[in-house]
Amino acid sequence: MRILVTGATGFVGSHVAQTMVERGHEVSVLMRSREGWLKEVGKVERITGDLTQPRTLEGLFQRVFDLVIHAGGLTSAPENQDYYRVNTLGTYNLLRTLRETSHLSGLFVYVSSLAAAGPGEVNEGDYERPITPYGESKLYGEFMVMDSGFSYLILRPPVIFGPRDADVLQFFRMVKKGWAPAFFKKKRLSILYVRNLVAALEFLVERGSKGVFFLSDGTYTWWDLADMAAGLLGVNLKAFPLPQGVLGPLASVSQFYRCLRGRAVLINKEKLREMKEEAWICNPQGLSALGFAPPMALRAALEETIDWYRDRDYL
Repeated sequence: MRILVTGATGFVGSHVAQTMVERGHEVSVLMRSREGWLKEVGKVERITGDLTQPRTLEGLFQRVFDLVIHAGGLTSAPENQDYYRVNTLGTYNLLRTLRETSHLSGLFVYVSSLAAAGPGEVNEGDYERPITPYGESKLYGEFMVMDSGFSYLILRPPVIFGPRDADVLQFFRMVKKGWAPAFFKKKRLSILYVRNLVAALEFLVERGSKGVFFLSDGTYTWWDLADMAAGLLGVNLKAFPLPQGVLGPLASVSQFYRCLRGRAVLINKEKLREMKEEAWICNPQGLSALGFAPPMALRAALEETIDWYRDRDYL
C-alpha cells in the first residue's frame, strides 16, 4: 500500500510512519526541513513542503496514494492564531491539493483530539464544545475533512504518552522528585499509549471503518497515573497542597513570556482552562463494539516509556 504520512518528524506521526514501514508499506512523509524523529522511522520517501504555504504543495506529489494519514499539527503554539493556521488551514490545504491533483484513491485519516469534543464525559455523537483555541482548531479541521468528498476516518485520542513525547515527560520528571499536587486526586482523564493509538488506527483501516472514533486505554485520575509511575521509578509519592488559584498568576507570567519571546510555553491561559476541568473522559464505544482492545496494558506502557526516557537520559 502506498501511504502518505504528515507529522512524521513529531511524536505521534513518527510512530505511525515507523509502523507502516515495518508492515512493508511504501511510505512517503510530508515534511518541512527539520528531521526530528524521522531518523527513527526507517526508509521513507521524503517530500518537502509546508501545509501552511499552498504554493509549496503545487506539483509536489508524483504518485497516487492509497491512504493518507494526517498526523501533523500543533499542540502548543506561540500565538493562538497559529493553531488555526496549522491545524485548520493546513488541513484544508492538504485536502485541496489531494483533491485537485487526484492523488488520493482511498481513505483520508485525520488524527484529531478529544479537545475537539470538549471536557467532561463525552460519547461519540455528543455535541462538540471545545474550550480552547487548540480544540477549536482541531474541530474545524474535522469539518474540513468531512466536507472534502474523500472517504474519511477521524480519530479523537485523549492525552497521549509514550517514547519520543516531550509534553508528558514533564509529568514523569515531577513524579521522579516524589511530589504531585493534591488536586491530582480529583482530576479524572482518559489516557492513551502511542503504540495503542497506532494499533487502533491499523485495526480500523484494515476493516474499512469510516466516521469518527474516540480512542482510550481507560479512565484514571492523575494521581492513579502518578502513583503507578512512582512505583516504577522507585520513589514514594507525596501530595503537596498546591492551590489551583496559584496557577492563574503562573499562567499569566508564562503568557507574557510567550508574547515576549514568541515561543510555546508549558502553562498558559488555555492550558490552565483545561486543567481546571474536573474530567477529560471519552468513551470509545464504537471501537470497542468492533472488538478492539488495546494490546498493551497501562503498567507495561508506563514502564516502556520510563525505560525509554532513562535510556536517553531524559529522566
